[in-house]
Amino acid sequence: MTHHDLETGVDSLSSAGMDKLMRVVTSGDNDEYIHLGGHKYHRNELAKAFGGQFNPGSAPIPSRKFANTAPIGVFAFSIAIILLGLYLTETRGIMTPNLVVGNALFGAGLVLFVAGLWEIVAENTFAAIVFMCFSCFWMSYAAINIPWFGIIEAYTDPGEFANAMGVYLMVWFAFAVVLTLCTVRATIPFFLLFFFLDLALMFLAIGYFTDNYAFINAGGGFCIACGVMGFWNAWAGMATADNTFTWLLPGTFMMPWAKKTD
Repeated sequence: MTHHDLETGVDSLSSAGMDKLMRVVTSGDNDEYIHLGGHKYHRNELAKAFGGQFNPGSAPIPSRKFANTAPIGVFAFSIAIILLGLYLTETRGIMTPNLVVGNALFGAGLVLFVAGLWEIVAENTFAAIVFMCFSCFWMSYAAINIPWFGIIEAYTDPGEFANAMGVYLMVWFAFAVVLTLCTVRATIPFFLLFFFLDLALMFLAIGYFTDNYAFINAGGGFCIACGVMGFWNAWAGMATADNTFTWLLPGTFMMPWAKKTD
């Protein structure tokens, strides 16, 4: 095991604890392991952001040993939003998106809620916020389209309902933009997932405000693009050299402003 000084020319500290903070302790045949704060990390874990962990920053190993639940939530979200996008783009003449309700309620809503709870346990704050908040989005979207809740029927004026949906989507758009700002130094697929989500929500809101279905179609297209990026990130968190070919493993494409770690 070797020690590498992080800083030179600094007066020595009498505190043993502070001395440890001034050093990076490495081990392994090629110094591939780094020891920080009593934990052992592989260099790769500190050198890139992990879309597969649904963490916009470097992804240190959590103190608790659980399976990575992020791909579960990302796949559930991606399947739901791709289905919605296909319906909104009128695939095979489909004009009514209500078939996505069951998937939004159980596939995305319920699964995202459970995955969000586990991300709290796994100490991944960002993923917990995304999963649990969008669990609320999908469940509320399902409720809007379930007649039993009487939400649509409460609006006697179709124009008022369209404006209400526009406001609903714009608020979620604002929330999605805040999330996107936390991904500008992560991987490109991770950033694009949220960027396309922003565009999808924005175009859908404009479509409702203007009563122009062309914007709805465009929003559906961005829904599909968002889901495809979600598939990429979820695949990155699930695929390993143990279960697939090495050449199939997703590469790491960093944003230009990503934090560089030597």
